Amino acid sequence: MSEHFVTGYRYAEQTLRLPDLHQALYDADTVFLPKTVVCLHGEEHTKKKRIFSSVFNRRFYKHYQNHVFPKAVKETMDPAIAAGGGDMAQFAYRVLINLTADSAGIDRRHTEKDTDRLLALLGKLGHAPTMGQLTDPSDRNRLLAELKEALDAFRDEFFEPSLAKRKAIVAQFAAGVIEKSDLPQDAITAQLLSDPTDEDLPYDERMKDAAFFILAGAFTTANVLMNQVNNVLDWFEDHPKDRQNLMEDPILMQKFIWENARLHPASPITKRRALCPMHLPDGHNANTDEFVTVDLTKTNRHTDLFGKDAEAFNPHRTPGNNLPLHGLSFGGGAHVCLGKLLAVGVRITEDNKDAEETEVGTIALVLKDLLRHGVARDPSRTAEIDESTARRHFKTLPFIFDRTLAVSSNA
Repeated sequence: MSEHFVTGYRYAEQTLRLPDLHQALYDADTVFLPKTVVCLHGEEHTKKKRIFSSVFNRRFYKHYQNHVFPKAVKETMDPAIAAGGGDMAQFAYRVLINLTADSAGIDRRHTEKDTDRLLALLGKLGHAPTMGQLTDPSDRNRLLAELKEALDAFRDEFFEPSLAKRKAIVAQFAAGVIEKSDLPQDAITAQLLSDPTDEDLPYDERMKDAAFFILAGAFTTANVLMNQVNNVLDWFEDHPKDRQNLMEDPILMQKFIWENARLHPASPITKRRALCPMHLPDGHNANTDEFVTVDLTKTNRHTDLFGKDAEAFNPHRTPGNNLPLHGLSFGGGAHVCLGKLLAVGVRITEDNKDAEETEVGTIALVLKDLLRHGVARDPSRTAEIDESTARRHFKTLPFIFDRTLAVSSNA
């Protein structure tokens, strides 16, 4: 089957908006993702996206940032501070799972044991989005079996108790016992309000949606966070004063975060399948069922738009034609990333940078906490990249907390 590759930025931007291109990046996974919002198309996708958009709005993000985040990040930071450091390849997943489980509607005891168990299950589910990018395709059958096993455990240990609790709360609301403002603000509750019975939305689909939201919010963002810390620590070697500048300047912090996202999109490509014969924005034609692949890594590194040093990390660059510094890393069209605000926040300007409720995003909040405690490379251990997938993952990214490098946001 023919595959068309799009690498021009403007062509990619237009291609992602075409309504007759169906999401195909995750076709290799037949167990977990097919009925989640990331894979659905047309009316099914619009309906599910509308449900979740009612949860993941700016009111939710403000509450999350100011009330949920401080407790969740402390749960992960305290043990790392006590140990004097850790491995970012573990820390990033742990802190972001704690942050996203609540928004998905998954209850658990806030203990390291429960967090590690949820992390282990999501670790297996995390193979689903990358299955089509395996460097050794023979691993697929083994990973599909692991997906099913992990989903069964997630259902029994986490989802079923969480769903039962929310069904009871929604029933109280329906009976007029409590107000709508008393309902949990999470994905499971939103689905129950929109589709209250399993006839409206199958149980299996609800369960996979809940797992997907933790996966998308934690695992995708964790990979971004690991690359962020790596790039920031590299940058500090030549620009040590920016440690303090990042703490004091929200606009600069966002430039660092968006530049990292440009270089390291959550997925290096996005793939679509043509539902009918079509003429593509770059002048090529695609027949029905042919693939159209947008190479986000290449589109985000065009030297005519992002400068001659487009391959390098440079948060001070100014992209041409008023493009966002993060490029197309959050996609476009109907499948633009629902969690963008949660991960990287709203655009920070002189008008909103000092407002307490401005949504700066979880990456900025975690990075500030790490800088506050003097995050630095561990000189005794070396970082290692996972070569089993085309996505840039760290097998290990050791770090320490150096008190001599700790900075204050009030300095």
